Amino acid sequence: MSVHDVPRGRWAQVLEQFSRAHHGWRTRVTRVGPGPALVFSTDWSPLESITTETAGSHITAVVVHLRGGPAVSIGAPRALAIDRRENGADYALELDAAGGEFVRVMFRATARPEELDGLAPAELEESWPR
Repeated sequence: MSVHDVPRGRWAQVLEQFSRAHHGWRTRVTRVGPGPALVFSTDWSPLESITTETAGSHITAVVVHLRGGPAVSIGAPRALAIDRRENGADYALELDAAGGEFVRVMFRATARPEELDGLAPAELEESWPR
């Protein structure tokens, strides 16, 4: 695996693309720190989106929206990176926040989006007539 830092000026664009590419994927959000203490971890839930909150042109928070789960807000983010497998598949999104917190948004399974059939099972269930 290798971690790729995302320049701050590209965060909103990268998070939008990341959200579209991984919409519906089983996701867990884990918050650690400061230090090695686990603050919390969500259950595995389908990813809805990852967005930014801004004040003017300054990003004040990154928010992870999970279907059927809590929205997780990471305030005062300082760094954003994508952790990729050797085959190019995204494994996780990593955020460093003020105060020494570290947040990891990871997937239950990895694949390159172009290798999949296009719809996550959660998306199929929602569109199926009842």
